[in-house]
Amino acid sequence: MLIARIVGWGVALAMAGAIVYGFISGGFGDDASAIWALPWGKVSIIDLYLGLVIFGAWIAVREDNPARIGLWWAALVVLGNFAAGLYLVRAAMLSADTRELLLGRSS
Repeated sequence: MLIARIVGWGVALAMAGAIVYGFISGGFGDDASAIWALPWGKVSIIDLYLGLVIFGAWIAVREDNPARIGLWWAALVVLGNFAAGLYLVRAAMLSADTRELLLGRSS
């Protein structure tokens, strides 16, 4: 579980720094339009959201509460991999072993 916690915190902190940098250095609307105009910008955005769908599916497998699933999905859409990192840390802290980390308490 220690490795999962380290990875989760690393992702969350890296994304927090990247988000702060983005808001300080650029305009979200203008920059997003410029990225979407580029072919590889489209690929990157599609890749990001497909990854979030996969991660969201993992959350749905692990969680029993539909409201909690919905809140985490909303966090993924708004905050991206920052939320994913926080979820991984939370899941690792609440899990006794790898099976429980991957499948949740009801496994």
